[in-house]
Amino acid sequence: MENMLLSGIISIGNIGINSVYVYLGMMLLCSAAVYYMVKKLYKWAIKKQMLRFLSYIGASTVIISLTIILAVLQERDAWQFLKAAVQSLAFLGISLAIFPLLHQFLLKRK
Repeated sequence: MENMLLSGIISIGNIGINSVYVYLGMMLLCSAAVYYMVKKLYKWAIKKQMLRFLSYIGASTVIISLTIILAVLQERDAWQFLKAAVQSLAFLGISLAIFPLLHQFLLKRK
């Protein structure tokens, strides 16, 4: 029983730290880094008035988050769900880039 209690403990020097706290700290640091990068990206996109790009980023974030939550709730392999979500988002991104260009090309031909 004592072995089970110590299985989640990581020893750093003489200090024993629960591995959950290490992972939680790493996730918080990564989340903060991503937040600051996305914040700069959003400011740049707002200055350039790239509404289609902003809506794509927002939709992608929501869809990937919902995919992960659903995979965890259904206790299934999340990678299979994520692969399908990312492929559909890639198709959406390509179509958002191509259709306006195609529309402009067709208008100029008339």
